[in-house]
Amino acid sequence: MKLFKKISIFALAGFLGFSTFSCLNNDDENSLTTYGFLPTKSVYVNQDSIQPINKTTNIKVSYNKTNSCQEFTQFSLIKQVNDSVQLVGVLVSQKNSQNCLTANVVDTKTLKFTPKVARKYTLKFWTGKDSNNNDLYNDSIVLDIKNK
Repeated sequence: MKLFKKISIFALAGFLGFSTFSCLNNDDENSLTTYGFLPTKSVYVNQDSIQPINKTTNIKVSYNKTNSCQEFTQFSLIKQVNDSVQLVGVLVSQKNSQNCLTANVVDTKTLKFTPKVARKYTLKFWTGKDSNNNDLYNDSIVLDIKNK
């Protein structure tokens, strides 16, 4: 009985080992995806479209794509300075491929902002780095969110 149990355990371990082993050679550098922030060019919200708390305000954010392999991933909160000031970045992904074409394209996405508390919010967007490699947040917008 003990011998049968040992053989069963070894057989299960062998099966799991072979079933997770891959013979394909596709884990090279060309399949890697990297993530990073792209600088914003402009931020726009129609003041008449600013919604009260618990409702969504749409903010148009334009940013520069530098090649054909960059894809928008999401808006990312880089840092919340305090309750009313947030630093936001445009996060993109890029597959490392030799088929990327250099391009300077401005793309626009909509940030959906839905606050839970009535106050003035300042959203500052990442616009790149200065000569000392410090982050810059030049594009900012102030939203005065009301209760109703």
